[in-house]
Amino acid sequence: MGIYSLTDSAMAGLNIAQAGILTTSQNVAGTSVEGYSRRNANVIMDSLAPNSLMLNGSSFAVEGFTRHYSSLIGSQLLIQQSKSSYSDTLVQYTNSVDSLVADKSTGLNTAISNFFNAMGAYAADPTNKAMAGAITGTAKEVAQRMTGMSTLVNQIQSDARTALTDTVAQVNTILPALAGINQKIVDGNSPGVSAPSADLLDERDRLLSQLQQLVGGQSLINSDGTATQLVAGMPLVERAIANKVTINADQEHVALTFNLQNGPTKGVLTTVQTLDGGQAGALLELSNNFVPTVQKRLDTIAMGLVKVANSAAQTSSGLATNLAIFGFKVADKTYSSLATNDLSGNLPTIESENDLLDLYSSLGNAISSNSAVKVGTSVGAYTSISSLTAGTNTLAGDYTLTKVGTNQLNISNSSGKNQTVSLITSVSGGLQTVDFNQLGITLQLENSSSALSAVSSSSVIKDGAALGAQTISNMAVENNVQSGTYTFSSSGDEVTLTSSNGGSQTITVSAGSVAGQTLNFDQMGISFKVAGSAAETANTIASNLNTNTITLVNAEDSQAAIAAALDGLKVKVSGMSNPLVNYGFSAANFISLAPTNFASYYNGNTPLITSEKANATQQMSVVFGSSISNLVNEVGVQVATWKNGQKADTVVLANLKAQRDSVSGVNLDEEAANLLKYQQLYTASTKVLQAGNQMFSTLLSIMN
Repeated sequence: MGIYSLTDSAMAGLNIAQAGILTTSQNVAGTSVEGYSRRNANVIMDSLAPNSLMLNGSSFAVEGFTRHYSSLIGSQLLIQQSKSSYSDTLVQYTNSVDSLVADKSTGLNTAISNFFNAMGAYAADPTNKAMAGAITGTAKEVAQRMTGMSTLVNQIQSDARTALTDTVAQVNTILPALAGINQKIVDGNSPGVSAPSADLLDERDRLLSQLQQLVGGQSLINSDGTATQLVAGMPLVERAIANKVTINADQEHVALTFNLQNGPTKGVLTTVQTLDGGQAGALLELSNNFVPTVQKRLDTIAMGLVKVANSAAQTSSGLATNLAIFGFKVADKTYSSLATNDLSGNLPTIESENDLLDLYSSLGNAISSNSAVKVGTSVGAYTSISSLTAGTNTLAGDYTLTKVGTNQLNISNSSGKNQTVSLITSVSGGLQTVDFNQLGITLQLENSSSALSAVSSSSVIKDGAALGAQTISNMAVENNVQSGTYTFSSSGDEVTLTSSNGGSQTITVSAGSVAGQTLNFDQMGISFKVAGSAAETANTIASNLNTNTITLVNAEDSQAAIAAALDGLKVKVSGMSNPLVNYGFSAANFISLAPTNFASYYNGNTPLITSEKANATQQMSVVFGSSISNLVNEVGVQVATWKNGQKADTVVLANLKAQRDSVSGVNLDEEAANLLKYQQLYTASTKVLQAGNQMFSTLLSIMN
């Protein structure tokens, strides 16, 4: 090997050592950075000497750097971070109310049970003032726990809405940052550059991780290394364009304001119909569903207690009660008398569990049974309405649906108020929520097709089609069969079915029969029955199929088809929500009016609550016990479900992080060994250079 070759090899060694030490130092520093992916320098043989006599020998060079990363694990980790953030948030906010409901010492169930037991004890001896005093004491306990639970639930909703505002603000900070990283990745893509900077890719993934935790959705990595973040199919970030997230005025939904660079939809505020992941999704679930359900149950119990307890001292329906036990304090007014001239007189009679259930149901709106649009209404070949609800403040009346353009639907009421929302294509097995949140009406559309494709009405071979003397029936397409054209060809009694997507299958046909035969192309996922004349031979049936086709189309309904199906139809809402809630008859305003002066239970020596009335009141404990059980179950089961989901999500997330670390994580022991290796390479290379220098100096001395 010549001096030149020796020098080149030594310089290559120094370059390799320098690159190795650089990546090792980056890896060590990266251990404290969340989402850092390990790197290493790639060494290649730059040139190879044909033999040992050549002046210039083999040489090596640093080709580039490898970022250790698994796109599959990365994608799974992002999805799981959304799920974990969702379940963590739900559990965090509901732990307190779950404990309050379940704890006998603080729960409403025990207090109400004690109240009715006090009524029962009073019924046994209504002249005993101590027994009357027990009613007052337990009534105050009921009121305290009722308002305490209502306050806690309302606080959850308030905290959730405040947190949602903060979450949206964080999202709007991250979106332009991700768009900026995307632009840098695009700028860094140039000829000769095999991949964007590892630092940029790590930062991209960190921002995607934060978005998944905050708002969920779908993270897509494009072919150029940029990222697209979608929520409910709509882009938050699309390469270098960032949209803005806002909260609707009803505080029940978030919306997107599209960036001016987004073309025809620029400046349009579009409501996000569903948000089922991330912290924001959990906060909306709490604020829009969990809290209203608990509040509704508490309001029902509060109204029922006022009616039942105060009726005990009422001599006749419509007259003012002689002794109010409970009531509602609304501003500076108290409602409790049950008289016809008092708002409390509108409280319905509660004599059974069904009466309490009817009161509970009346606190929400109902869709009229003669509404043109209702659950089950078909809105396409495969799509129907699976849910239709009206909000608690939705006015009674007709709401007309009108198609707007090709993919939008407008709803309007008799007063002229209207709202337009965008539809999406209804795909096989898919759900979409059409939320007219400004008018308080929500439709859920469900595509009930279990298969991706279905036989087109224009298909030659389909149910009812004649095939010579045979008739086709029982056409079946398996779930995963793709749309396309499927063509028959025949040879003798054999029939081949060939797909335009590729692939074919040949089966043997039998002679015709009245009972028929099933032609099952199981590998193609298509089967059908042919039945008819027994005179036709197998060859004839096969020949009749020859060149004919089955046309399969996607089992989906377009936006335009759905809008057209609903165009002109009316949603009929029957009745407002119970006006008592609007009057302030709620658990938050529930108070105890039971007298602290026990003599107030009597008119002289005559009890205002008779033994008979007290006993009848006590018997209502079963009815209220059932309602309280429903509350405990609704809260307990829901929170338990979320807790179980949280445990499962925590385990899955930990496993995915461990898998990611096994691919992308930094092992300090390994890096220490690499550092020693590169230091030795650096030392060896410098010694080779020194030896070459000595040889060159010696050669010059000889020549002189």
